[in-house]
This record gives sequence, C-alpha cells and structure tokens, in this order.
Amino acid sequence: MNNTRQYIIISAFIGLIITLLWAFQNDIFLENIPQNELENDTIIQDSIQVEDDIELEMNCGDTIVVKATMYQATPHQCDNTPDKTADQTKIPNVDSCSHLNWIAVSQDLLWFNNGPIRYGDTVYIIAGHKTGHYIVRDAMNKRWTNRIDFLESIGVEVYRYNKAELIINS
Repeated sequence: MNNTRQYIIISAFIGLIITLLWAFQNDIFLENIPQNELENDTIIQDSIQVEDDIELEMNCGDTIVVKATMYQATPHQCDNTPDKTADQTKIPNVDSCSHLNWIAVSQDLLWFNNGPIRYGDTVYIIAGHKTGHYIVRDAMNKRWTNRIDFLESIGVEVYRYNKAELIINS
C-alpha cells in the first residue's frame, strides 16, 4: 500500500512538471497581460536575428510571423499626445477607434530600419478575431521587435496572439 502511494505522488509530480514545461513553452501564463505591463520584456520578447549590414528583402505577399498585442490611445500606453500616431495622423475619437483598423508595428519592421513596411501601407493580418486588413499608422517603442499592436477603443478587453501572421502590402 505504501509503494502505491509513492507511485501516485511521483506520477502526480511528473505530470505537474510536464504541464508547467508545456505552459511556459506556449506562453499561456502571459496570454492576457498587456505588453506595457510586463515586468521583464526579455522573457517574452521575440526578435528577428539579422546582422546590421543585411537588408530584409520582402515583397508583396510575403508573410512575417509576429507577436500581436493591442493598445489604447492613452498617455499611460503612448506618450503625451496619445491621439496622434507616429505618422502624425490624428485619431478622431480614442473612445471609439477599433473600427479604423489601424496598427502600430515594431520599429525593426519599418523601412527606416531596413524593414519592409512604411506608414500608410495596408497589410493583412491573420490573428484570430482580429484577422483582416489594417493600415500601418503607428510605431511601437524601440524595445519591442517583431511585433504589432492593434489600436483599440478605450475599454476593449486585453488580448494577445503569440503567433500572428502579417502579410506585406496585401
């Protein structure tokens, strides 16, 4: 009887370890945490490893796998002019802007950093309930790489996609 109890405890412990390893590998602990509230960016930060002197050659229809989060136009998540995007477009109403289908992209994806995207480009994104066409209007903080941020209305519940597909100039 004592041996049976030991086997049950050992099996339960091994099962717990396997579950935790799977969870960390799939980032399920981070699914609903907005990017700007994470304490340690380097734990979840994905990046494209490209040497500085190599340009990314991407053409219309090429796909990039990115991490996709969402942001709201507030001073806490942006800067002191949250209603103005990086390309200087004014957000007409920050309380109701999700329908605009605007995104911010990490700076490594922008043309001035040898990336394939320019402000005003239309891209197609495959990311669950957010799948569709979007216009690139904003840039993310330079600490982020290989990411996009969906502009959402104030009050939209936080979401995140660890593996979204961004199709260039669709």
